[in-house]
This record gives sequence, structure tokens and C-alpha cells, in this order.
Amino acid sequence: MKEHIKLSLKQKLYDFSPVLPVPRKKIKPVNRNAHFAKIREELGNALIKANNSLLNIPQIPSFEPPKNIVLTFKENKDIDERLVIKSLDSHGMTLLSVNKIDDRYIANVSVPQDRIEKLQELVEDYGNKTQGKYNTPKNKSLIESISEIDYGDISSLWLSEKSLPLNKDLIINTEVWLDISSIDADVLEEKIQNIATTLNITIMNGRIVFRDRLVKIVCASINQLQLLQTMLQQIAEIRPANTVSVDFLDLKPTQQFKWTQNITYTLSDSQIPVCILDTGVTYTHPLLQQFTNSKCVISAEPHWNPDDQKGHGTGIAGLVVLGDLKNTLQSSNVEITAKIESVKILPDVGYNDPKLYGSITTDAVYSIESIEPSSNRIYTMAVTSEYSLRGIPSSWSAKIDELSSGTPDDESRRLFVISAGNMEPQYISDYPNSNITSSIEDPANSYNALTIGYWASENNIRTPGYVPVAKLTDLGPTTTTSLRWLRNSPIKPDVIFEGGNYGFDTTYNFPADLEELSLTTTSNQSNSGIYFTKFAETSAATALASGFISKIWSKYPNYWPETIRALIVHSAEWPQEIYNRFSPYKNKQDVENLLRAAGYGYPNLVKAISSGNKSVNMIVEDQLQPYTEDGKLNKMALYTLPWPEDVLLQLASEDVKLRVTLSYFIEPNPGERGWQNKYKYSSYGLRFDFNSAGEDSQEFVYRINKKYRDEIDDVDSGNSDSNQWFLGQKLRSKGSIHSDVWSGTAAELADKKYIAIFPVSGWWKELKKEKRQSSIARFSLLISIETPSNNIEIQNRIEQLISIDTSVINSIEI
Repeated sequence: MKEHIKLSLKQKLYDFSPVLPVPRKKIKPVNRNAHFAKIREELGNALIKANNSLLNIPQIPSFEPPKNIVLTFKENKDIDERLVIKSLDSHGMTLLSVNKIDDRYIANVSVPQDRIEKLQELVEDYGNKTQGKYNTPKNKSLIESISEIDYGDISSLWLSEKSLPLNKDLIINTEVWLDISSIDADVLEEKIQNIATTLNITIMNGRIVFRDRLVKIVCASINQLQLLQTMLQQIAEIRPANTVSVDFLDLKPTQQFKWTQNITYTLSDSQIPVCILDTGVTYTHPLLQQFTNSKCVISAEPHWNPDDQKGHGTGIAGLVVLGDLKNTLQSSNVEITAKIESVKILPDVGYNDPKLYGSITTDAVYSIESIEPSSNRIYTMAVTSEYSLRGIPSSWSAKIDELSSGTPDDESRRLFVISAGNMEPQYISDYPNSNITSSIEDPANSYNALTIGYWASENNIRTPGYVPVAKLTDLGPTTTTSLRWLRNSPIKPDVIFEGGNYGFDTTYNFPADLEELSLTTTSNQSNSGIYFTKFAETSAATALASGFISKIWSKYPNYWPETIRALIVHSAEWPQEIYNRFSPYKNKQDVENLLRAAGYGYPNLVKAISSGNKSVNMIVEDQLQPYTEDGKLNKMALYTLPWPEDVLLQLASEDVKLRVTLSYFIEPNPGERGWQNKYKYSSYGLRFDFNSAGEDSQEFVYRINKKYRDEIDDVDSGNSDSNQWFLGQKLRSKGSIHSDVWSGTAAELADKKYIAIFPVSGWWKELKKEKRQSSIARFSLLISIETPSNNIEIQNRIEQLISIDTSVINSIEI
């Protein structure tokens, strides 16, 4: 087996704009006079409500009334246009958030007091003025996209599938997102605290600050929150606060000390730090002590003992380093590629108070990195929170995206590995329907993290009266999915690993986590003579994934974390039972269902770590400036690959596969602000496309690049072979990792040697005040050729082509 082929390709850059489909609009006339009268009256009433609300607030010394009001704009579903809120920006008004209530979008907009007259003017102009040769009502797109205007209340700011409590005096824990686009976070926090004291509201310590958002945990009733918003007018969203849940398995003595002596090992020359954010790690265990960096076993709270009293973190540590001990104990030699670190983020008794786990995670990351700086580090989290936002980023997941992204102020190389979370076992009787309706948990909705689900890896039952819940290689009985998430949300989980299985008592209809259906790992009770314990579900899968990643990164320590993530996804294949479950794949919905249940499948270590047998892997690590300084799409990069055309032509009609994976880390712009480009969550986006068989480079560029069409008028457009891609451009374009497989003949593949990387919109482009338009985006690109026969000849030919011209360039000049 050979190593992957690392390519240093020269880009051929083209000015770029996408070829967009022509939209088919339905024209639904609006009665202008009636609509004008309605909107004008509602705006007037909303302003009266805003003024009246301030009459009933408590007296606070030196209190200054807010200099803005928050109005809600409800979409008009009788027309095809969505709310055209972006046009308000030029008039000094700010979109705070977008919500969906009763199947209708609602925009919460902050209107400064000195811009209220301007808003009234926009409405009046719609009713009384026209423009253009067709006498179109002025501000038509904006005003007709609105069905109702009202003064904002808490219900429009509540972002959760859970309903607001009916008892408006009931104290609940909430995550309050505040707009700091025009105020310093420290100043606003002091202002909130002063108001909260008067209103008897508890504001928790700790905070998360994003670019234009301050997030605080607030313990208050709905009525208190309404008063708080009345006095602030800066709440953009309110969400339920996180309550962390971890599934802890019963600890039973199953092995003896002598078994710990059976394992022989060799240490890798490049051990990768794996920092476990969990219940702590009892690193004095004889199988962990020599593989743990003891000075990096710490606690989030100084007064906590960093040892593991619950057993969860120690169980993860054992699987990270040694894998499933049922197998490892029988191995002659084990290579150790991980170095264990631990930050205890959960208390020994009970749970943390509702806190901002994004802040806790951030503090943990910086604490470890200050103790032991490292060029590469894996962060493992099998701690998740119930999540009901259908893929919408949370403060926790956004903070993980920020920590991953390598922001301008932080260039650390981190890869987060997060469990998808487990559904409650009592729902197993409805397997697998219960998996489909159970949502992946927070913060596993992070764009940049690797989210891990699990597949049923055990089915040999010794306990009488039980049968396996899942067939071997089918979905894990409690693994969660993103099948109920919003369509544009990222594909999660990314991949799946072994997680054991459940047994089911067919007489009493009762599920059980049987020992023989679990994995075996290290126990936190080694001091009491209990060295091993059972472990399962997504926690076990996440631990195995982290160990898997350490093996790859140890072999390729200079690879970017984006590349390591890409190798995991790129090497994955779907276990047979899972693949069969969603067949026959007659449409892309079947494919999406497969992806949202099991990600890209189960990674193959041999494929992830080497090339040459059935797959040849080429890797490109490069960068691109997505946008121009004036906020337009910038360049498209075209690569000419060192392509073994002659070898492929010899295979002729043999079936082959081409796999492509594009991976990059986005910077987050959290807060639910809907569909407008300016408010995109991702800082930028990239996409890839390959030329089709028989399509030369000019025809390919002409097909996908409108700007090239505008400049070159004597080139025919090539034909797309989109039907030969398993996912297709639309489905593979979600999130920040895009992977797809093309299937065809070797003769067809011989022509496919051009690949383009091009930008799509993001907040770098739109938010001009941030001055990030010229920022550089780095990305990792993996391309592999897979044939049923041995690929050594293909790999050798590619290496020959590279040696002929080590700087592969495009021969076409324009």
C-alpha cells in the first residue's frame, strides 16, 4: 500500500458568476389601496402599543428608555416574494431574527426612533407614489411582501419547537440572544443586570459573545421577559437553555487485573493529543496511565476533583486509545497514536446549572492549550443537550464552529468530534421509526465538527428471552438522525461507528443494554479491582472515531484538520443493512434520507490511511479568495488533474467510480436571521464541479460560469452528467463538507480531468462593515479513482505524470 498522492496544482483563475436557473414566478395581484390602508393602520397601532408599553414599567434610577422599537413583519403568503427586509438596511433598520409561526415567516426588525418617520414614509410612498414606465407602486416589493405589522412580543422571539409555557408566571431557564451591533457588550450586560435586579430576574454568570450577539442565561417568567424586552428592545431571540444529558451505563466487574497485562503496544512517533470534554478521566487506570498527559487532566471548575466519579469519561478514554477491549485483549500488538487529555465539564453529582456550554467549552479549550500547546489536537465530546431547532445553529454549536475555523485571531488546528446523542431507550419498541423522529442533539449540529452516529455492531445474545433490536450493520437502536431538520441544514451525522446493540424482551416488551451487545472499555473503578466495563451507543462510537482520527493524523501530521475530516468522510461506506433500508434510490429524497440517518457511512481505515489497492487518493490543500473588495463573487479556480487517461482507456467499459470530497471550515454568524445573504450563518461557501465526458475545459467553464459566457461567445456549452452523481449538486451542497460519487465507465472517466472550485455567497461578502470581503478561504480537496481491479497501475501512472511536470498547469490561456 502507498501513501496518498499530495498534489501541488496551479490554479487557473476565472472571474466568476454562477449560471442561475430562470425562476418561474406566479403573479398574484395585490389590491394596492386595501393593502396600503391595512399596513398603514397596523403600523400606527404598533407605534401606539410601543409607547403605551413604557407607561407600565417600574421606576429605575437613571433609566434611559430604549432608542429603538422592535416591530414584527409577517410574510404575505399570497405572493411568491419572501419578506424583502434587506431593503430596510439602507434606511438604518436592522433585522434581528426570523421565526416561523403557524407556517408563516415573521421578521423581528429593530427600528431606531429617528427612523420611524422613514418607515412611515416608505408605507405612504407605496400608497401614493409610482415609479418607472409601468407606474409601479413605490416600495412595492417591500410592502407587498408584508401581510401584517405589529409591535414585537416574546412569542415572536421564541425560537424552539417547544411551545411557550401557558403559565406566564412560571420561572424558566432561557438563553437570551441580544443585539450588540450598536452597543458594547459590557455596557449592555451592565444595563441588563440593573434592570434584572428591579424585575427580580436572575442573570447567570458567564456569557458568549459573537460578532453582533451577546448570549446570556436568564431565569425568568414570560411576563418578566416581556418587561425586560420592553425596557431593552435589544433581545433578538429567546431559546430554551441547555440541560446536558449523558447516558451512563451500569458498571459491572467483568475482567481481572491480569487481563490488563495481556496488551503489548508500540507508541507512534507522532501521538495526537485527544482532549476529552466529559466527566473527567481516572488516568491512574493501568491501561491509561502511560498514555495520558497527567498535567492535562483538569477541571472546568477549580474546586472540582478532575478524577472521573461517573465513569463516562474514563470509558471514552479507553476506547480512544485501545478500541474495543474485547478485540484488543486478544491482539498481539497495538499501536498507540493518541495521547489522552481531559477537561471535566460535568460535576460529580447532578448536572451543572443551566449554563452557556459554548462558554464552558471555550474555557476548556483555551485552558488545555495554555498548559500544553500542540500543532494538532482532537476534541472529543459525548456530552450533548436536547435540541429542538431542526438544524438551526445554537450558541454552543456556533462556538464550536468558531473554535474550529481558525479565525483571524486564532490559528490553532483543532478538530471537534461530537456524538449525535441518543434517544431514550423507552422508544426502542418503535425502532426504526423512533430514530427517524428523534433529532440529533446540540452541539452536534455544528457545521465544522465531525458528528458521529452509530451502527449495530453486535448481535450475539447469550441472555435467554432476548432478541437483538437491530440487525447487524443496521441503524443503532438509539442513534439520532437529522431527518426532521430543515432542508438546508447540514447533513448530520457525518459518519457512523460501532455502538453495540440493544436486546429486547419479547415477552414483556422491554429493551435492555445487555453486556454481550456492548463494547468493553476501561472502568473508573480500577482502584476497587474493577478494570473493565461495558460501553455503547453514540458515546462509544464517538470515542472510536477519535481513536480512528488519531491514527490518520499521526501518519499525516502536516495535514490540515479540514483534510483529516475529509479523509474520514471520503473513506466511508454504508453498511449493507443501512444501505438496503433506504433503497431503491429512485430519487434524491431516498438518498437524502440515507444521509440524514447514517451520514456518509462507516469509515474504512485502510482507505483513509493509504492508496493503491482498490482506490487511488489525490489530495489538494489550497486557498481561494471568494469575494472581491466590493462584495462580489471573485474567482473560480480550475484545476487540470494528472489524469491516467491511457490506463483508464485500457479498462474501456469496466465500471469505475470517481469520488470527490471538498472540506473547509466556516466562520459562524449565529442568530436565526433567515434567508437573506447578508445574514447567512456561513462566512463563505465553496462548491465543486467536474467536467463531463467529452467536455473540454472551455466547454466546461462555459457551462458553469456566466461571466465566462459574457466574455466568450463562440464556445458551445457542454452537457452535464449530473444524473451519474449519487447525491447531485443540490444535495451535496449543504454544510461545510461536500462529498459525492460519480459512477460510469472507465472510458467516460478518462475524459474527466478538470475540476472547478467556485464560491457561493456568505457573510464575508455581504457584511461590508466587517471588512472581510478580501479574506482568504482555505480548503481541502480529495479525489479518488475506484476500480474493481488493482489500482497500483493507475497510481503509478499518476505519479509518472506528476514527475514529468511537477507544476501541473492549465494549458488554456484567456
